[in-house]
Amino acid sequence: MQITSTALEKLKQRITSSDAWGVRLMIKGGGCGGYTYELSYEYENNLADVIYQNILVLDTATDQYLNQATLGWEIDGVQAEFVILNNTQESGRCGCGESFYMDKK
Repeated sequence: MQITSTALEKLKQRITSSDAWGVRLMIKGGGCGGYTYELSYEYENNLADVIYQNILVLDTATDQYLNQATLGWEIDGVQAEFVILNNTQESGRCGCGESFYMDKK
């Protein structure tokens, strides 16, 4: 998993204002496309996790779908958010853009 320099700075800013040591990224079932990305603070270390840049945590199941993707930070008008870029495991996005389709391995 790659992290753009802007996204890395935003992750660092977010954990500075919390008790967390990192941020967990997961793929969860949901949305009209079937899957969504979810970010949450990480407070405990799990030895089975994959850690990128000493800040971004993925469980091994999520990592198999995102290890070639990039976490970015995009600003669109007044909205700014983390986005997943270049995920070749996505087979499409729903109409609203909040969830995605994926062919399971």
